[in-house]
Amino acid sequence: MPPTTSPHSAAGTAARLRALLVAARPGWRGRALYALASVPLGVLFLALYLGLIGSVVALVYGVGVLLILLVLAVTRGLAGMERRLARRLLGVDIPEAERVRDQRGVVRKLRRLVLAPDTWRALGWLGARLLFGVATSAALLFGAALFVTLGWDVEWNPLNALPLLALMVADVVLTLAVVDLLVRLSASVAPRLLGTAPEQRIAVLQQRTRRLADRNKLARDLHDTIGHALTASLLQATAARRTLTPAGDRPLQPDFARQALGHIETNTRAALAELDRVLTVLRAEDGGRDPVPFAAPSLDDLEDLLAGLRDGGLPVALVVDGDVDDVPAELQELAYRVVQEGTTNVLRHAGTPLTVAQVVRSEGALAVRVCNEGVTQLDGRPGPGGGRGLAGLRERAVAAGGTLSAEHTPSGGFDLCVTLPLSGAA
Repeated sequence: MPPTTSPHSAAGTAARLRALLVAARPGWRGRALYALASVPLGVLFLALYLGLIGSVVALVYGVGVLLILLVLAVTRGLAGMERRLARRLLGVDIPEAERVRDQRGVVRKLRRLVLAPDTWRALGWLGARLLFGVATSAALLFGAALFVTLGWDVEWNPLNALPLLALMVADVVLTLAVVDLLVRLSASVAPRLLGTAPEQRIAVLQQRTRRLADRNKLARDLHDTIGHALTASLLQATAARRTLTPAGDRPLQPDFARQALGHIETNTRAALAELDRVLTVLRAEDGGRDPVPFAAPSLDDLEDLLAGLRDGGLPVALVVDGDVDDVPAELQELAYRVVQEGTTNVLRHAGTPLTVAQVVRSEGALAVRVCNEGVTQLDGRPGPGGGRGLAGLRERAVAAGGTLSAEHTPSGGFDLCVTLPLSGAA
């Protein structure tokens, strides 16, 4: 004969409780269930506090630390159960707390368990629920005792029946009103003790904002570096192919071809290094570690940036006007990116016209300009980009308090100019 589940078994009782909670909805039924659950839960939370007191006393015997950690872990688990009850029965929106098990390493888990404000606010909430349970029990017992007293050993007659029934109904209504008030008070306190603290939510949002800003910057830097490397490599590969292909009286130039191939190798290594750096930073952030600092490009690197373009056939000159040594590092990197993106756009859209990259240091600003003449030969140049480079430069210039202008010149060329204030740079 197959075994059957007894209606009084623990599994059957748990199944009925789960079905009752699933069927419950916020409203008077949910508040009634929440009030009834306060009594047994209050007993459970009282046992938890007694265990905490006992673990503090047990510190003398050297095992109290483990007992305290166990009590705190149980506290966080019970707090999660309380959140689900409040959401299900009271309709209270309570955000989830950061889980201890999501931390990496035993030490970080223990530190989070002991030092997190969520743990101690959850312990305070269990104490409040204990008081609510005591108050609910007292209200129900007092109301029931008064109800029984009003109808006990009374000779009912037409003269006293109506007043006694009115008093008994008033007792029931008052008792239910007090219990409902206690439940509503619990619902108002729950988000503050069970949810994440406002300052903690602000800190998490600030951290996420910084991570998104850092990732956007990495994406823009990767776009600039790889876009420039590929464009410059295409220019140099085209020039190398031409010098190795006889055409009419044009002599072969193997030395130039070797030089172009060397620049292609350098550009490829730089692009791979940038890609590897970005992936290293992203993996470090995903693993909860601080990214390894790296050396950002500066104005001193501009000559090396343009040297490969000159060897590839782009006649570009660099003009630096003023003392730029004391320009803040973040502005020097941004100025480098402006020249990098500007020369990349020249190759993409105009071929190899005469181009001038100019950096001018004035009293309170740094002006970076990339200006080229009209379009030259267009064969072998890359196709137009998606316009994301200039949009990214504009965002970075505005974030630094500067401005960006990009417009065609009367001679048919293009002028890109970014002005960055020096006063607002840290």
